[in-house]
Amino acid sequence: MEDKKVKRSKSYLAILNAGKTLFWKHGIGRVTVEEICQVAGVSKMTFYRNFGNKIEVAEKVLVKWHEEATTDYRKIMDSQMPFNEKIHRIVQLEHDWSQDLSKEFVNDIYGKVYPNLKNILEKFQQASMSNFREDLKLAQEKGEIRKDLKLDFVIYMLNGLNEKMSDKNLIDMYDSPQELAVELANFIFYGIMPKTNQ
Repeated sequence: MEDKKVKRSKSYLAILNAGKTLFWKHGIGRVTVEEICQVAGVSKMTFYRNFGNKIEVAEKVLVKWHEEATTDYRKIMDSQMPFNEKIHRIVQLEHDWSQDLSKEFVNDIYGKVYPNLKNILEKFQQASMSNFREDLKLAQEKGEIRKDLKLDFVIYMLNGLNEKMSDKNLIDMYDSPQELAVELANFIFYGIMPKTNQ
């Protein structure tokens, strides 16, 4: 019985990883269950034993992606490195986590075809913003960021930048969503550091 659980777990993870690879590259609409099975090295029967359809795979991929990104973020923020280095690492993290992200996937998430996926992402973003605000507050108390900075303004602007990820005109200015994500992260994060005398 234990072997069956391990086998299912391996199949489940293989399907998730295959789904992520394909969705990141082609978006959700263009990917079929057959393609996911082929990349995962599983049968369609095994696929449907684990998931109801490809949208369910996409939902679980987003959940896993968020959990892993949150873990990486927390490691950075809980470390003893200076705050400006933490910000640098978070921008790098944004770059790493958006690696190979296609315009098709971004359009699918923020479009009208898969509203539940957008809802999932927005829920994660709200939780992330809440955590980030607490981290900013602590950094402000320690004098690591500007004392005069309104934290609610930062969160408001970050939420606005997230909305920009669905702006086709803005997306088209960049070669990839990854490039746009890093640009947005740089735009906001490097504006919160203390002023230095030049």
